[in-house]
Amino acid sequence: MTIAILDDDLEEIRKIQSLILNIEGDYQIHRFQAGHALLEAIQSGKRFDLLFCDVFMKEENGLNVAREVHRVSPQTGIAFITYSREHAVEAIAMDVLHYLVKPVRQEDIVEVFRRLEKKAEPRHALTIQINKTINIVYQDEILRVETHLHNTIITCVGDKVYSTRQSFSSIYEALDDSFIQIKKNLVLNMHHIVRMTFRECVSRDGCTFLLRRDQAKEIREKYHAFVRRELAGGQ
Repeated sequence: MTIAILDDDLEEIRKIQSLILNIEGDYQIHRFQAGHALLEAIQSGKRFDLLFCDVFMKEENGLNVAREVHRVSPQTGIAFITYSREHAVEAIAMDVLHYLVKPVRQEDIVEVFRRLEKKAEPRHALTIQINKTINIVYQDEILRVETHLHNTIITCVGDKVYSTRQSFSSIYEALDDSFIQIKKNLVLNMHHIVRMTFRECVSRDGCTFLLRRDQAKEIREKYHAFVRRELAGGQ
């Protein structure tokens, strides 16, 4: 496994490297103290299976570096390392493997490896019929499912939109438990929610959805339980 560690603190890099090497396996570990150096390595052809990325660095924001890594090397699994849970929701919306709060423990590294292995498993998919064409849509790429007139609209990452005559209820029933119903005919993928407030939630594509007053508390509680579950390892 080829692993990159990005942190402007060399001592923190050494700690993570030591924890990795405590786990039996064949590792090639590359250490970076600046995001541009990591990106230059990727752009020159270097491929990493896993990146441990510090969020708060003196000269740059690790979240921005990770977004660029995801863009140019989408197969690289990313685990954030930080002193605060401040950006945990944003990290989940970026579909990272884990969000580790320092000091990082041995079991944290083991959990990252477990999630990386799980990510390689077959993805959940929906079969959507549009006219006479059958389309395969991966659930982890779906932002939301909603109705418009007599059609069910499935909006995905990358500005992909599918419109089908299949019923909203049949599609909703086929989704896994990472989806939450916001309104009668609207469900959102909680992996792609970047902000949840008292009155509204925001999807990663910038769309804002108001919460119904009579269901707002239940929706928030379900979403926060999902976030806690993700941070704890998806158990």
